[in-house]
Amino acid sequence: MIEFQGNRYERLKDVLDQIPADNEREVRIDLKGQVLYEQAVIDKPHVILCNGTIRYDLDAYEILSDGYKRGTFRTYSVFIDSDHVSFIDMNVYNDAGYENGQAIALMIDGDDFYARNCRISSYQDTLFLAPLPEEEYEKRGFVGPLQDRERKHREAIFEHCLIEGSVDFIFGGGMGYFHDCEILSRNIHKEVNGYVCAPNTPENEDYGFIFDRCDFTSEQGMKDSVYLARPWRDYGKCMIVDSRIGDHIFRQGYHDWNKPLAHERSRFIEYNNTDTDPIGRVDWMKQVSQEDLNYIDSLRRRKDERDL
Repeated sequence: MIEFQGNRYERLKDVLDQIPADNEREVRIDLKGQVLYEQAVIDKPHVILCNGTIRYDLDAYEILSDGYKRGTFRTYSVFIDSDHVSFIDMNVYNDAGYENGQAIALMIDGDDFYARNCRISSYQDTLFLAPLPEEEYEKRGFVGPLQDRERKHREAIFEHCLIEGSVDFIFGGGMGYFHDCEILSRNIHKEVNGYVCAPNTPENEDYGFIFDRCDFTSEQGMKDSVYLARPWRDYGKCMIVDSRIGDHIFRQGYHDWNKPLAHERSRFIEYNNTDTDPIGRVDWMKQVSQEDLNYIDSLRRRKDERDL
C-alpha cells in the first residue's frame, strides 16, 4: 500500500508517478485527511484513493493564452483517465461558483469506476461520465483531453455519495449506477433552478443513468423549479426507481431541450418512487419493463460484490 504523507509528497501526481502505467496490483493511496489544491489526473489502473479532499476552481469562461475560452472539458478538478479506479471517503470540489459557468468537479473516462461515501460538488456540470457525444454542437465545444478519443462504453458505480450541483450536474454518455445516494440541487435563484441530469446515451446502449433508492433533495426555497433530466442528445436515458423525489422537482419531471425527436428516442423512466406529486409527468416518459427491473437487480448484486 502507498500512503500519501504531506511531508513526503507535495502533489498527488508525485505519488501516481511511482505506479507503473501497466499496473495490475491494487494500490491504496490514503490521503489521511489531507486537502489538496490540485488539478489531478488519475492515470494509473487499480488505484484506490481514500480519506481526503481535492479541490480546484477552474471555470469555462476564462480566456486562455490561445485566445479561446477554457471550455467545459478543461475545467475538471479530478480527471479519471484509467480503468478500475475507486474513491472511498473522498471529497471532490470545483469551487469556481455558478456565475462562472461550467465547472466540472469529477470527469471520468475510465471503465469500472467505483465511489463510496464521497461528496462531489460544483454547480453547472459537476460530474461527467464519458463518452462524449459523437459530434459537438458548437465549434471547440469539446476542447480538452477527451475531444479526439474513441467513444467507448464506460460504467461507474456510486454508493452512499452526495452529488450536488445546479444545471446538468450529472451528464455524459456513460452508464452510471447511483445507489443510496443524495442528489442535491443547489439554488441559483432562478425560475428554473436547474436540471439534475443531461444524458447523451449512445443509441446502441440500453441504459444511461440509473438512480436506485436515492434521495433527490434541494437547498431552501426551490419548490417547483428543477427538472429531473433533459436529453443532451436524442437517445438520452435515465431511470429512477425506489427513490424519494422532493418538491423542488417540476411536476412535468422532464424537459425535451427543444428536441422533438427525443420524445420518441429518449428513455426516461420512473418506478415505485416516493414523490410529493407524481401526477402530471410528460406524456413521452417511458414505462418500466421487467427487463429493466432485472438489470437493476444485477447492478445491486455487482454493488454488493464490490462492498465485500
